[in-house]
Amino acid sequence: MSDHIAVAKHNHFCDFCGGLVPKGEECRSIHDDFMPKIVYFEHLRCPTAKAIHTDPPKPMKPGKPKFMPAFCVC
Repeated sequence: MSDHIAVAKHNHFCDFCGGLVPKGEECRSIHDDFMPKIVYFEHLRCPTAKAIHTDPPKPMKPGKPKFMPAFCVC
């Protein structure tokens, strides 16, 4: 996929956040290399998108299992 920054000629919906990219605003347009008619539009900075960086989850402490699997001969 190839992308470039362009000025929107029409009103488009952002494919990342779903918000409106108004006419005349700079946006990122992404073209599929194999199907050139498929074009995606994204804000340069989505106003409603969440932050990408988050704190990593804390590792879980090892604990005793709730039951001990055992082999039973009946």
